Amino acid sequence: MTHITPPPAQSGSAPKRRPVESLQPSTGEVWRTFTPATPDEVVAAVAAARAAQPAWAAQPIGVRLHALRRFHELVFARRNEIAELISRETDKPVAEAMGTEVGTALDDARFLLKAVPTLAKAPWFASGSLAYARKRLRITHEPYGVLAVISPWNYPFMLACARLLPALASGNAVVFKPSELTPSTGELIQRLLIDAGVPRDVMALVQGDGVIGAALAGAEVDKVFFTGSVAAGRSVAMACASRLIPCGLELGGSDAAIVLAGANTAHAASGLAWGRFSNAGQTCVAPKRIFVEDGAYDAFVADITRVVTQLHTGPGSDDTSDVGAVIRPEFRATLEAQRDDAVARGATIAATASTTNADIFPPTVLLDVPDDARALREETFGPLMTVIRVRDADEAVARANASEFGLSASVWSRDAARAGAVAARLACGTVAINDVLCTAGIPELPHGGVKHSGFGSTHGIEGLRDCMRTKGIAADHFSGVRQAWWFGYSRAHRDGVDAFIRLAHSKRVTERIAAIGTVLRMLLFPSRPL
Repeated sequence: MTHITPPPAQSGSAPKRRPVESLQPSTGEVWRTFTPATPDEVVAAVAAARAAQPAWAAQPIGVRLHALRRFHELVFARRNEIAELISRETDKPVAEAMGTEVGTALDDARFLLKAVPTLAKAPWFASGSLAYARKRLRITHEPYGVLAVISPWNYPFMLACARLLPALASGNAVVFKPSELTPSTGELIQRLLIDAGVPRDVMALVQGDGVIGAALAGAEVDKVFFTGSVAAGRSVAMACASRLIPCGLELGGSDAAIVLAGANTAHAASGLAWGRFSNAGQTCVAPKRIFVEDGAYDAFVADITRVVTQLHTGPGSDDTSDVGAVIRPEFRATLEAQRDDAVARGATIAATASTTNADIFPPTVLLDVPDDARALREETFGPLMTVIRVRDADEAVARANASEFGLSASVWSRDAARAGAVAARLACGTVAINDVLCTAGIPELPHGGVKHSGFGSTHGIEGLRDCMRTKGIAADHFSGVRQAWWFGYSRAHRDGVDAFIRLAHSKRVTERIAAIGTVLRMLLFPSRPL
């Protein structure tokens, strides 16, 4: 994930900048390098975006939608090239990059082509309050100005587009920092948007590591969107709080899956294996803790063992590979330590996919994992699955909700009513029933977390609103008629206000009728009009 670290202290000489590298995780081949931005260049990019944004926001909505439509066309036309680039930088299979990344971005663009005009309509409407019956009301949505988007490496195309597309379509300028682990994908996104018609200063790109991310989060932007680790998210939130600007955070997850007794365990095992091990397990909404009711446990373990032992590992460029390498060796080392800690505490390894590549951590299923094991206490960001036997759904829900995270979850059952009741009790942002990961990609469904998983939404009308300020307008067309409750006050005025309250809110019809005369006197013959 993207990490944010504070900028280094100033000294007599500027700190040496490390090149930003594109490399293929399964081979370690560095095939491209970028010069990172400096903090001064970040400031300059924000200033240029600030200068360019008013003209972009002033464009007719059709101009911005044309750019969005053109982006959709370009991504569709170049989908194979985009998927192959993503695969090279992340080692995920090309088919996976095509489906979960390119396909979701195309869905987002098409959804926004309809959602943006709908939100822009802002019709006038009447108040339900008697006191404001003569008012006409309107709720409008306006761009913030300049937004910072700091996106992660695990889904470098999909997650970036989920923030960039609604931000730009709603009239904002954006300064975008992709992860230092996927710089080429970030550069390609910028190039596609500029080719689609977005002005370069409106869609600015800064490359760099956490130092540059910190510089951007602390710059004179109007809102920050960040996806990454909890520690980095706290730093972003503190930087925004110091300037009293909002932020949207999608942070870590330790998502639970609950397999209920009577579930189709073969179906659940197939889905949960894909949900846990796709993208080499590097998915925030991956099912990381599988709670299985006692009545389904043995069958599920047999089915998940069968699925995992049939998985193919290898570089993402190989079309027969199901699971590639994790993004960097240090991530693999963490997974190995979490696995070994669980085994040392009494867990058993039920299944492991075969691999001939030492750089690939093979999909692994752990059973009998104690609660104090790192694999349950920490976020496991890789192909490591823990399966836990529970007595019943109550225990599953309690243990699922005990986590400090609350991003997503899934429930597996043939009984739709029971699954829905369990889903309603889970403390998380989204829940899938008899499927997994889908809630993070459905364009109409808001995606976001609770607790340490962050706040704010991507996707859906809520994700679009997150990119805009809300403004309420109340218009009174009786420009020469004073309001009865204006100055000046008197005992008669007080009685009139009380009568108005009785007329508007009393449950007794006789009391409301009795108040009409006093209200009319207050409206037509104020005692002390000023």
